[in-house]
Parts: sequence; structure tokens; C-alpha cells
Amino acid sequence: MKGFLRMNTGFQVRIAILVTLLIGLSSSIPGFLSLANASSVIENVGLIGLVGTGIMLTMIVGQLDLAVASVAAVAAIMALSLAGDSLPLGIVVALVMAGLYGAVIGYVIDRTGVNSLVLTVCMLIALRGLALVMTPDRPAILPFEMFWVSDGLVAQWGPLTLMGIICLVAIGCVGLALRHTKLGLSMYAVGGNPERARGSGVSTARVYMAAFAGSAMLGAAAGILAALRSGSASGLGFESFLLAGITVAVVGGIPLEGGRGTVVNVLLGALIIRLISSAVALGGIPGSFESIAVGGILLAMLLLDYGLGRRRQSGAARSRAAALQNPSTHTNGG
Repeated sequence: MKGFLRMNTGFQVRIAILVTLLIGLSSSIPGFLSLANASSVIENVGLIGLVGTGIMLTMIVGQLDLAVASVAAVAAIMALSLAGDSLPLGIVVALVMAGLYGAVIGYVIDRTGVNSLVLTVCMLIALRGLALVMTPDRPAILPFEMFWVSDGLVAQWGPLTLMGIICLVAIGCVGLALRHTKLGLSMYAVGGNPERARGSGVSTARVYMAAFAGSAMLGAAAGILAALRSGSASGLGFESFLLAGITVAVVGGIPLEGGRGTVVNVLLGALIIRLISSAVALGGIPGSFESIAVGGILLAMLLLDYGLGRRRQSGAARSRAAALQNPSTHTNGG
């Protein structure tokens, strides 16, 4: 209980929403707590959490990657197209190409100062076109003799699947890197105040390159996993990734202004969204109500974070005013 009270207000509200959803849905929808549903929820939390974690990296540094869905499509098509020769080679090539692409985008943003939203929208359109060119007549298909990969990814181990485990482990590794590496800490510094970070010797080019490379690689990984699960990949098959990734990041509490956020926020947002989706599916509720519910929660979280941000600013302003009115407390210890 003490740990909960020490959390910031925004996080407390999100935990309360999650607990309310769990209690309300499990008591009102038959089968909500079944192993099959738990497995589905965890698997999809991991998948969309992977996309959201990549987007979070760019949000932490004060930017935003809007091309992640197109990157996922190109990477998935590339991996499946090469699967006939070697699936591991196809996966590695797709991930490396995604990382190189993201690094170039980060470098361009740092050197030119171009708005990341504008640049990544351009790349979203261009890469979508590339994905459609790569699959002109039919989707890329996983070779029949490799369908055991699809079966293995979704095989249940209690409430978990291999796909869910892969996603959650990858997200955990990103979380550790953010908190325990110099590059991860530099991302928070650049997102909080780029000029001050530069003055402290932080390379903003390196930070932006890492953030966008990470976003691209995580989006590509999510696309590849989704394609392996379904056995196919098309140019327009991953359009939902972008909106879902941004939604789970914002619902989880990643601020748009940068400098803050963890993978815990992303997983919390993904879990809230997936619980709603699961309730809609199991309860036979029209899909339009899911969109309304998710949109309502997203708006509520944005307003909550805006209000809390204004309160923090007001508190900081009052503290500075008090310090100016009582300078003796800073000069002679009172």
C-alpha cells in the first residue's frame, strides 16, 4: 500500500483503471479468466507493447516515429520472401535493414532539424509504397514446410505463448538498457533539455540515431512475429500498428514532451487496451464500442496528464517565487 501511495498520481489512476477493468470484466463476462483468454491477452500485449516500446524511445527524446507500421510491413515481407532460402537469414536482414533505416532518420533529424512528424510521415508513405511494390499480386507467404514456426509461436504454455515470451523479454531488455546504460540515460537527458544535454557533452546525433533505430527494429520485429503467426504478410496488413502503438504509449503515461517514460508505462497501457478488446470479443459487443471506449480512455489520459503537468508547473513557479522572496535561506542557511 505504501508503494502505491508513493507512485505519481497519473500512474495511480492508471493502476486503478486496470484493477477496475479486471474486476468488472472477470465478474461479468464468462470465460474472461480462462487460460485461453489470458494467453491471448498476454500475447497481444507483448506484440503491441513491442511497437509501443519503439515509439516510446522516440517520445522520450522529444520526437515521434510515425512510420513504424510501414517499417513493420516491409520487414515482414522481406523476412518471408527470404524464408524459402533461410528464415533466420531473412529475419536478420530485415532487422538490420530496419536499424540502418532508423539510424539514418535519426541522423537527418539531428543534422537538419526537420520535424520528425513530417519526415516520418513522408517515410510512412514511401515505405508503404515499397511494401506494395514488393507484393504486387499476392501477399508474401511463409513456405508450407515452415508452418511449424507458426504453430510453435502460438503454442500455449499455461497462460503464455512463445510469441508472448519473446515480446516481453525484448521489452524487458529495452527497459534495462534505458535505466542502466549511458546511452539510455542520455535519451532522458536529451528529451528533457536538448541544449543542456549538448552542453554536458551528450551527442544528440547518437541519441536520435539510437532512438529511431530502436523504434524501427522493434516495429520490424513486431511485424515479423505477426507475419510468422499468420503465415503471410501484405503491404497494407500492418496499418493498425501505428495507432495502436501510440495509443498504448499515451494511455500508459508516456508524455509527448519527452524526457520521461518507462516500458512499465507501455505495458500498462497495452494491458488496459487489450482487456477492452478481449471484453468486446468475448462479450459479443459490436467493435464500434471498442473504438469509443479506447478513444474515451485516451482522451481522459491526455486531459489527466495535461492537468497534472499544469499542477507541476504551478508548484515549480511557487517554489521559485518563494526562493526569490527569501534569498537568505540560500545564502546563509536561514
